[in-house]
Amino acid sequence: MLLLTIACCCGCPAYWITPVVNQFPASAALPDEVKDLRLREDDHSARTAAKLEAQVDEAHWMASDTFAGIYRTRAGKQVTVFGGTGFWFRPESKAEGEIARLTDRYALDEAQVIDTGIRGRHGRCAVGHDDGTDVVVCTSADHGSIATAVFTRLSVDDSATLLGALREQIVTRN
Repeated sequence: MLLLTIACCCGCPAYWITPVVNQFPASAALPDEVKDLRLREDDHSARTAAKLEAQVDEAHWMASDTFAGIYRTRAGKQVTVFGGTGFWFRPESKAEGEIARLTDRYALDEAQVIDTGIRGRHGRCAVGHDDGTDVVVCTSADHGSIATAVFTRLSVDDSATLLGALREQIVTRN
């Protein structure tokens, strides 16, 4: 009986607190390259990234560190990524809220739940449009960060996979 009491008192809280400890605190920095993507640093891209960072700051006022950047492949695929770091108690709600925030902007269809494979990290993707171009918008939130990306010329599955790769390069646990 004593072992059961110890397991319940220590094991259950440890199960729930582990994702928080593994994901918070975090910091973010945009790499110059991720896979075949290259960070664009021209004036137009810098202005767009600054505008996106301001929107992230406004939408996620508890974010301690925000980021935004535009990547492009030689084949013309474009990925716009933005997000922030901070502490989020309910990352699933954060992921749902981010898709809801972007629904009007990108005329998004219903979001699909994406399995991130990481306990405490929640993903959503939805198909939409941006200035006549078909896009996939994916977001991934955990207890320490949120990352969202707008993909052109990629499927939902490929977009979700690429967002995971981007997150691994951009967000680091402190």
